[in-house]
Amino acid sequence: METLIKEARNHDCHVLVGGIEAANTSSIALHESLGFTHAGMIRQAGYKFGRWLDLTFYQLVLETPANPREG
Repeated sequence: METLIKEARNHDCHVLVGGIEAANTSSIALHESLGFTHAGMIRQAGYKFGRWLDLTFYQLVLETPANPREG
């Protein structure tokens, strides 16, 4: 993940978004440890293992590039 974040910065990306199954506390903890914050949730986005699963989103806002590109 640290390499991915570094590459995103090198390519002037502004926001990284992770979609995580809401009960996956290990993945949520990992994202939070890297600076990601909760950005929203889609309830009952999928059905697996005999139950409905919620999809939660975490985002990391990177430094704005010196010259953001439009479009």
